[in-house]
Amino acid sequence: MALGQIEADDALDLLRELAEQDSSVDVRHQAKLSADQIEKRMGATPELAAAWRALDPSTFNRVYPGDTAPDFVLPDTEGNRWKLSNHTGDDWLLLIWVFADWCPVCHREFQELIEYRERIEALDVTVATIECHDLYRSRVMTGQELDPEYRFADTSFHEQYREAIWWPHLMDRAGRVGVQYGIDPMAYAVHAEYINRPATVIIDPDGIVRLAYYGTYWGDRPSIEEALDMIESNSFDYTHPRRLFVD
Repeated sequence: MALGQIEADDALDLLRELAEQDSSVDVRHQAKLSADQIEKRMGATPELAAAWRALDPSTFNRVYPGDTAPDFVLPDTEGNRWKLSNHTGDDWLLLIWVFADWCPVCHREFQELIEYRERIEALDVTVATIECHDLYRSRVMTGQELDPEYRFADTSFHEQYREAIWWPHLMDRAGRVGVQYGIDPMAYAVHAEYINRPATVIIDPDGIVRLAYYGTYWGDRPSIEEALDMIESNSFDYTHPRRLFVD
């Protein structure tokens, strides 16, 4: 991963070899991504460095139901700027912090967002998915870069995602916004990288947090259908059935 970030041309032969021959499916996956990142000259961006430098421990926090949602601006994978306060006042907001492209639960959430689009719009819900990665990795998640093989999928996501993703996928570089919401951007080490806690945040039209659910492992968070059920019923008492601990 680091070799891809620094665009290490000298490592390309090694990465290609690992992508084909390593015994670990996770290493093969990361090596394939890193080689593609180098070849496309899409290493770490200046915006990523600036996000790390701008981290301010005094802003590290966690939101709870009843809190006013902290405002933020993040770019999506097309470079458009998305501001939370531009979407309060009329719609409900559903914010979902995902892991990375190797996460089957994250892809299931994407599938549900596509499947439930009409219901989401009928409930006046604005959705944004958020990833604590830089440009290249975030675009892999949305099918805009390399098309990897996944052990949990028989078919490619590329064609469907390019045609069907209708919501913004935001880049929370360095977890700058996540640390204000309680996401813990480097909470776990999974599949050869540090990743954030899974989280679902529901904000009402007045900008008040109604649900702030922080998962305890990669599969612990409400489904899209469950989140919509909560909004429709205006009831936000939720605990995942396989939650590992209470905090």
